[in-house]
Amino acid sequence: MIYANKKVMSTANQAVQNGKIIANVKELEGKGLIRIEGNEIFLQPALWKNQLLAVNWIKCLHLYCCLKLRFTEKEPLYFKDINTLTLIGSYTHKKAKVLLDFTH
Repeated sequence: MIYANKKVMSTANQAVQNGKIIANVKELEGKGLIRIEGNEIFLQPALWKNQLLAVNWIKCLHLYCCLKLRFTEKEPLYFKDINTLTLIGSYTHKKAKVLLDFTH
């Protein structure tokens, strides 16, 4: 859709995308691959295949927390390995940060 000579996303597409994110997170929670406790999200690091996908995961999970858990945009999220409980990423100040090394 074009508005004022700028391309903008249709709200219908955004709603569909948000619905898919919510459904995927709920499915992964049901399988025990993701656990959300407060502002900490525990997950299997193998879900993050590379840096780009990891950043996308972080943004999608932040959106999920805002929509379903009523987080505010400014609330930080911390991502931890579900097995070792080590910090593997974060979302603070509207920026995703991945602490995993994908070079090996």
